[in-house]
Amino acid sequence: MKLISVLALVLVLGCQEEDRLMDRQNVEMTIRNLQISLKNAYTTGDVDTDRLIDEYYDSSAYYVTPWGTSEVLDSTKSRLRTSLPRITDYDYSIESMDVKTYGDAATAFFVLRQDYKVDGKDRSEYLPTTMVLERRKDGWKIVHIHRSADPESWKQWFGN
Repeated sequence: MKLISVLALVLVLGCQEEDRLMDRQNVEMTIRNLQISLKNAYTTGDVDTDRLIDEYYDSSAYYVTPWGTSEVLDSTKSRLRTSLPRITDYDYSIESMDVKTYGDAATAFFVLRQDYKVDGKDRSEYLPTTMVLERRKDGWKIVHIHRSADPESWKQWFGN
């Protein structure tokens, strides 16, 4: 009887670990799909970016920008619409992705590197990023995002 109990416990724990692995993979795929969609928006200009943001973010989400301000999604959407026609040659990479899940919540830390031109001037950004996501019936939604920036990115934005 003890053996059956131990085997049942091992089976349950194994299934839970498998579920957590699947959740981590789904969170990571959500983030990667968001970045692919943003790249498509920057390179083709043929993407409804408001709808794109609504697809991945909870409507009450806040974005803490690398320059230290917090903005609601409507501000993020407006900034994206305004900057979209000014950006060319956009590319990105994601490094050091670390996802942790906690039932219906998850955190993700990664470094987003972005290279692009804005008004013809080269930009290269190094953006450590933390996201908090919640599981919804239609998938994972971002409820909070916080980006930091390195000194070189700051210089590009604000000069010396």
